[in-house]
Amino acid sequence: MVTSFGVAPDRIGLYSGLGEGALMLVEAIVATTWARLSDKYGRRPCMLYGCAVCFVAAGMTGFSRGVWQLVFWRAAFGLNPAGVIVKILASEVSHPSNRSRIFSIFSPAFAGGAMLGTFIGGEFAHPYGRMPWWLGGTAEIWREWPYALPCLISGIFGVFVLFVSFFYLAETRPPAAERHESEHNEDVQAEKRTEGRMMAATLRVPNFVLLVTVFCFFQIGTVIRSQGSVLVKLMPVSANFSWDGLFTVYTYTDVSLGGLGLPVDVIGLIFTFSSLFYVCSTPFVLPYLQARFGSIRTLSLIFACWPVIALMIPLAQKAADGARPIMWLVLTVQIGLKSFATCAWPMSDMMIMGAFDDYPDLLATGSAISLIAGAGGRAIGPAVSGWIFSISTLYPTGSLGRQMSWIYFLVMALLPLAMTQLLPKDEAGPGKGDYEAVPMVEGEEDGEVDGEVEEDTVGVSRRVRFAEDA
Repeated sequence: MVTSFGVAPDRIGLYSGLGEGALMLVEAIVATTWARLSDKYGRRPCMLYGCAVCFVAAGMTGFSRGVWQLVFWRAAFGLNPAGVIVKILASEVSHPSNRSRIFSIFSPAFAGGAMLGTFIGGEFAHPYGRMPWWLGGTAEIWREWPYALPCLISGIFGVFVLFVSFFYLAETRPPAAERHESEHNEDVQAEKRTEGRMMAATLRVPNFVLLVTVFCFFQIGTVIRSQGSVLVKLMPVSANFSWDGLFTVYTYTDVSLGGLGLPVDVIGLIFTFSSLFYVCSTPFVLPYLQARFGSIRTLSLIFACWPVIALMIPLAQKAADGARPIMWLVLTVQIGLKSFATCAWPMSDMMIMGAFDDYPDLLATGSAISLIAGAGGRAIGPAVSGWIFSISTLYPTGSLGRQMSWIYFLVMALLPLAMTQLLPKDEAGPGKGDYEAVPMVEGEEDGEVDGEVEEDTVGVSRRVRFAEDA
């Protein structure tokens, strides 16, 4: 879309990065605000009103008349509260015995939505004269606004989400005025604390800082930000390189220059099958591994795959020249490992949210901090890896300097793996009959769950909930 505004080729990457960077910057700035509002007024109203504003921004993006309008609407979309609140909702309706199943569906669903959004954006752009009349192929409005149709479709999906949420999304934390008197008094005291003190208390939650740091480095080194086919088109000028960016470059580049020499459509199919495999397999694989090995060992096993993936890059490059069957074998194993290793995202989410089982009053702030860390990682990673790749192209093929991209990726993959070794060993956690999740509003009002409140070293109320005796 940036190219339609007459932007110079050497500025396309800059303005594309500004659009995505503005979204993540606003998302990070308002994260703690959404956390505070969801604590005060409830999760449900914040989701409904916040998402309504964002879906308007999504629809208006396609009607931008210039690059700065595009940046503005992308920034407005960053007001989306879903990044903070959805994880809170998933955590509050779960407990340790089923949390791995819930998060193994939650995170792949996000990836599935990203795939669908990419498909809509690619297939429905420029519909005039290309698509049948019932899809806008003869409508003059799409001739004037060639990118408006996919943005409006995105907005329509948003309206559907609001409709479903209005009728079916249950509140997991009632507004302060509707809670029991003891909880209301507790919230009044909490409101007197400054946001800085709440942040400090959250950072003192056991293992939270370490888990967020691991998640941030994972985002810097491995998480995607650009689809392969788009990145190939912008390869000479774009700085949006992360794992998928690096993968696209080395698979698309000619064999004589150290790549695999694959066509764009084949690379697109590889991305599609990899994402589908991740979405379909994670809900089955992740809960099994978590139950079999525990959370810490499972996370370590997942992170151990990323260095192997990095080391397969030069192996595939070597096999591409004269041993294509071996190259395809290496590539197949690499893609399979990558699909499995992406489970680090839902596993990290699950463990970060699980750190607040004993600190429910800090759950929203913790979710906001993890979102800020993740947004920072997604912003830093592509810029750094793109800069390193641009430097590596200055060195001759086969030299150590030309290998800097995958060496950087290897180093960034080793860092979170090393940090997971600092986490405490898995312990036998409570069973389903011993633990009750933070109750829904109806259950809390009916007094279905008893609880005790005590103070601990974190400096906030620690609520220990027990399942009602049979």
